[in-house]
Amino acid sequence: MPEEDAAFVLEQKYGVPFVDLANFRVDPDVLTMFPEPFLRTNRICPLFRSGNTLAVAMVDPGEIFIIDEVRRMTGMEIEPMVCRELDLYQILNQYYTAKEAPDIPDEPEIATLEPEADGSLATPEMDLAPSKLEELASEAPVVRWVNQMIIRAVRDRASDIHIEPTREGLSVRFRIDGILHPIVAPKKALQLAVVSRIKIMSRMNIAEKRLPQDGRYGAIVDGREIDFRVSTFPTTYGETVVMRILDRIRLLSLDQLGFSKSVLDRVKGMIAKPHGVILITGPTGCGKTTTLYAILNEIRGSEKNIITIEDPVEYDIDKICQSQVNLRAGYTYLVGLRHILRQDPDVIFIGEIRDGETAGVAIRAALTGQLVFSTIHTNDAPGTVTRLIDMGVEPFLVSSAIEGTIAQRLIRTICTKCKEAYDPPESMLKDLGLEPKTKFYRGRGCERCRNSGYVGRIGIFEVLKMEERIRDLVVTRPPTSAVRALAREGGMKTLWEDGIEKVVAGITTMEEIMREAEKFE
Repeated sequence: MPEEDAAFVLEQKYGVPFVDLANFRVDPDVLTMFPEPFLRTNRICPLFRSGNTLAVAMVDPGEIFIIDEVRRMTGMEIEPMVCRELDLYQILNQYYTAKEAPDIPDEPEIATLEPEADGSLATPEMDLAPSKLEELASEAPVVRWVNQMIIRAVRDRASDIHIEPTREGLSVRFRIDGILHPIVAPKKALQLAVVSRIKIMSRMNIAEKRLPQDGRYGAIVDGREIDFRVSTFPTTYGETVVMRILDRIRLLSLDQLGFSKSVLDRVKGMIAKPHGVILITGPTGCGKTTTLYAILNEIRGSEKNIITIEDPVEYDIDKICQSQVNLRAGYTYLVGLRHILRQDPDVIFIGEIRDGETAGVAIRAALTGQLVFSTIHTNDAPGTVTRLIDMGVEPFLVSSAIEGTIAQRLIRTICTKCKEAYDPPESMLKDLGLEPKTKFYRGRGCERCRNSGYVGRIGIFEVLKMEERIRDLVVTRPPTSAVRALAREGGMKTLWEDGIEKVVAGITTMEEIMREAEKFE
């Protein structure tokens, strides 16, 4: 069931108010009135008391016998409310994890910490044997908290989980729609156990805390296969952990990315070519890999041999041969690309072009009959052409091999539940070249969007298709401005123009486009 409908449906089903425990502060004193097994078995959580009335959250308020039992135990009137089961267990886990925390040795005061040679702060826990670390990481409170955190992150549509140690304690944040949101974290005494638990799950070395590590693991959440790419990084107060959530359900088709019809037709024309290089560009986290996977899904089939070399492989796709870079073994993009050419590929996907040598091999592969896709870091689509020349690739090779470039950014979309229209200032409409009385839209803020006014993200795009006039210009080593001017004459919409179209269409807000506009230049 869509999240925005859950509260309404539950209220209608049980006839009692819905309470969002994820954003509710429970009175810890009322929790002491009940034993933990009773709360977990009956799936209830007392919230607060007012006089002789006790508010209680229940997964199933229709269980009148449980309400009668709570009334008998407390001698109070019971006001039932309905809640989500995951949120209820999250509250109970946080409360009882904190209660059980004294079983794990507390950290000493900051003043007693001695600096190590590398500048980090040593703690007694850092010297624990691996067997002791495994024991701490296997404690029930730790396992429960980590599992519930992961489930909640997946259900909240988070793309990343950030676990960061600080002087005061442990900070845990979910990245949702590109913005980091803090959640309730366990006390600092559980820091080492939580990090060790995640490292064990990701098959990392739990005894190594001075060097960064990378790992990954898979899990089943709500019946879906979820992959987690995990990275640890040593800091002054311990190791930070970032978990990238790779949910197959998020694999989108080209039609779902946010291309307008005219731009989508241009892109489909480019990827239908039998050979050439197509590059996706933009800053880190702008959705380049998502776009490339959507393209591969569009063109894959039994009649084509598609081979990829990635760092790392983020999603497993059927009917595609996928390979992962291994720097320790000397398997780089360049080495892999040279060997891929001996595998008789029709389509090659290179995770990223980082240097001129890799770019040169990719372009020569395109000139010998392969269709090559990759990413590169530039600010806009025309800048990709001059970037390749700056890398040392000959202009005539760039002119001959490149079929097109796509620049993109991700913008948040307006929450459909609290969306409303408003009249922008006439001066703004005039500056943007829009018709008077044009309506803009925004989200008021509601439970579904965490009062942000946004739910989900969509792409804005700038697609440059290499036409003959642009190919002739590229041979002369032109500046980016000259390539951009000629591309616009050929019908290319800029990132800004595509963003404004989505504002007028009510997909996003002007504030969101302005926020991203700083990254266009």
